[in-house]
Amino acid sequence: MIVRVRIRFTDWEQSTVHRIRNFGEDLWRSFREDKHVEVDLEEIDRALDEIVYSVRRRFLKRSLSEVHRLLTVHFMENEMVIDTEFA
Repeated sequence: MIVRVRIRFTDWEQSTVHRIRNFGEDLWRSFREDKHVEVDLEEIDRALDEIVYSVRRRFLKRSLSEVHRLLTVHFMENEMVIDTEFA
């Protein structure tokens, strides 16, 4: 089963599109070799206030751990909300 993960930046103007895209590129790099997670680089290049990726349900927890690690690295851990839904 596939889960869609949506990372919404609550005040994207404060976060700035530049920082959101930098975070997204790091997220893509983290998962580009992982067959259980799909991050679309083109979507990241168009991102304004959210980034969405797909992950197999069994690997959801592992992927969210990486998301939180990267948010901390980018000093953005308090600027977003994460939603999940089954695709």
